Amino acid sequence: MRSLVFLICMTVFLAALPTSQAMAAKQTAVVTAKQVNVRQGPGTLYHVVMKVDQGETYRVVREKAGWVQLEIKQNQTGWVAQQYIAYVRKQAMATEDRLRIRTVPSLNGKVVGYLSQGQAVEVIKKENDWEKVVTPSFIGWVSSAYLASNDDKKTSMRQTGWVTADSLNVRARPSLQAERVEKVTYGQQVQIMFKQGQWYQIATENGKIGWVSSEYIAAVSPTASQWVKVLYNDVNIRSAPSLDGNIKTTAQYGERYRVLGKIGNWYEIEIPGRGIGYIAGWLVSAGADGKSESKTLKGKTIVIDAGHGGKDSGAISHTGMMEKTLTLRTAQLLKGKLEAQGANVVMTRSSDRYVSLSERVQTAYRYHADAFISIHYDSAKDQNAKGATVYYYDMFSDYLLALSLEHPFSRMMSIPFRGASFGDYYVIRENELPSVLVELGYLSNPTEASIIATDRYQQEVTSAISTGLRNYFE
Repeated sequence: MRSLVFLICMTVFLAALPTSQAMAAKQTAVVTAKQVNVRQGPGTLYHVVMKVDQGETYRVVREKAGWVQLEIKQNQTGWVAQQYIAYVRKQAMATEDRLRIRTVPSLNGKVVGYLSQGQAVEVIKKENDWEKVVTPSFIGWVSSAYLASNDDKKTSMRQTGWVTADSLNVRARPSLQAERVEKVTYGQQVQIMFKQGQWYQIATENGKIGWVSSEYIAAVSPTASQWVKVLYNDVNIRSAPSLDGNIKTTAQYGERYRVLGKIGNWYEIEIPGRGIGYIAGWLVSAGADGKSESKTLKGKTIVIDAGHGGKDSGAISHTGMMEKTLTLRTAQLLKGKLEAQGANVVMTRSSDRYVSLSERVQTAYRYHADAFISIHYDSAKDQNAKGATVYYYDMFSDYLLALSLEHPFSRMMSIPFRGASFGDYYVIRENELPSVLVELGYLSNPTEASIIATDRYQQEVTSAISTGLRNYFE
């Protein structure tokens, strides 16, 4: 009798096994940790074939003893420890800008980050009216009321967008395998018609319609501000949201313009009798009536630390440009923008002089800084290394400041953003006040060195820092 029962149980088990694997094969997993090893087999004794990163999604092939086999590429699989992945319940997108991500599913949870409107996320868990989401930057809980399920359905957009890649393929369908119907280039304007998953359906300037990755399109977003007021004389209003855009006209101090939308650090505005134009956000104040200026930074003390100086030149580009000169230039430009918003700005150095690391930290304490920003430019043996990075040291005092800089830095068009990372640097390690160190591009990369020295980039990066600080103090 026992043999018969055992035989029946084994038959049921074996019959269920293929079904379990088939169910797994239909699932999608999202990576929940940084730089996870992918191995040839289910165990640490197998060779590492590549690494995957947080937020990346892959089709699940099967599970085995705490390991999951993923389809990494077409016809290529690899094994990842199950603790570093989560099964995706659905993909969704944020319906509100600056949507708070919390540590626990409650309004009492600590805010660890924000989602921008339209940003796609992977949902891995649901609890009452909250959903746990994964993005490349953070993992946390979001109110279900502000998430819309994608379900691979097209969402009507009808927005203006701008290409942020040097060259971007427009495809017949939302797939990398679809044939190319057109190519668009950096700074080109497109009309966004629909969104499907991570793809936009666009109409190009010459009338072609196709699909592009939404990662490389900056879309004009709705904004609560209805008007902007110009803060200076002879402010350029451009044909595109970039310092490279043609100048359509100039505005004078006190003039007010109706806002149509916002893209990065630029406002899309209505120019009476001349159509649409774009004006830099750091040159205007925004409000419901254009009369109320932003006072987010009023009364805040911000210490700007221009890296290196004097006998310490820092990195040097192939053309002889010194880091100490560039950091001071950036710091001085940033100082003017922050002071225009009411901040009390202190510089650790305002000329080409040597300042010790301890003196720089002491300046922050002496003035009771609300935020400390150390400005640097990077260098590496690999001349292909590129991009800007925000470094923090302390998760409690520094991380939220670094996180506030992430979104505006990721919207920069000139060079890529490498993200916010832990950094063991003296000026932030020995500083208990909220502090970050920003590396604003690689002087060792000849192409990037020529970009970061331009007025356009200096304006762009200082505006990103200014916007991040406003986000932090809101």
